[in-house]
Amino acid sequence: MSSEKHSRTVSALHRAVRLFIAGSSLYSQRVADKLGLHPTDMQFLNLLDLLGPMTPGMLAQCSGLSSGGVTVVLDRLEGAGYVRRSSNPSDRRSVVVSLVQTRQKRVTANYDAPHSQFESVIAQFSDQELATVLRFFTSANATRPQMEGRAGK
Repeated sequence: MSSEKHSRTVSALHRAVRLFIAGSSLYSQRVADKLGLHPTDMQFLNLLDLLGPMTPGMLAQCSGLSSGGVTVVLDRLEGAGYVRRSSNPSDRRSVVVSLVQTRQKRVTANYDAPHSQFESVIAQFSDQELATVLRFFTSANATRPQMEGRAGK
């Protein structure tokens, strides 16, 4: 691929990713509003769903929020019944935050339509193309702050 064509492709990819992120964020905002939650609450639920139970410190590391900010979000989510804090079996000085699965189903039900649309798009690509897309997102996610050392999954 020529340097100019490569540059145009990279620019188009940048734009496409930004549009995808904007659309996802705005949809998440609508779901949060519907559930009476904040957008940050939704992302904490997403992190806990994807990565499993973790300490507030790990959530701070993943989210970039201060420990006080994490506490505010967790207080809101716990008060609404979406998460529970329990003693950390690895460190009795801390707690582990986990999802309340019955409440999480209320969240995920709002993503059935986008999930179906996503599946329709994925069906248009070969296994090799999907492997390339997966490699791209795996590499892009590896540049984010580490999400290792979590309790649970």
